[in-house]
Amino acid sequence: PAEAPATPGDTRLFLRAIDGAGAGFEYAMFLNTAQRRLLCLFQPGPYLEGHPGLTHGGAIAAIVDSALGTCALAVAGKVVTANLSIDYLAPVPLGTVLLVDAHAERLEGRKVFLSGHVRSADGDTLHARAT
Repeated sequence: PAEAPATPGDTRLFLRAIDGAGAGFEYAMFLNTAQRRLLCLFQPGPYLEGHPGLTHGGAIAAIVDSALGTCALAVAGKVVTANLSIDYLAPVPLGTVLLVDAHAERLEGRKVFLSGHVRSADGDTLHARAT
């Protein structure tokens, strides 16, 4: 079982529930608060398999939600996801290095509107779009 955070601000976005590096969610996020943008390098491991050889769509949704949410946190403080819409455009083979690009488009009162893309590391393949 996961332990409660030592202090209220001591939290992690993903808990490592899988023993062994590279088996699940492997990622690094880079935040640019001035541009209200976040870039995330993500490589899905074999435990994230859906269809044989491909990354499960739910794993893609989880990393997209985390990237958009982290960007929203930087822009607006405390936030929760009210709506997540993803268009899956191309399957993601397991082990593929992806670039998740998230940015805050606008704020309306308490609402933060964000969009993002999931692309291959070389930028040639658009795997998903999200808002």
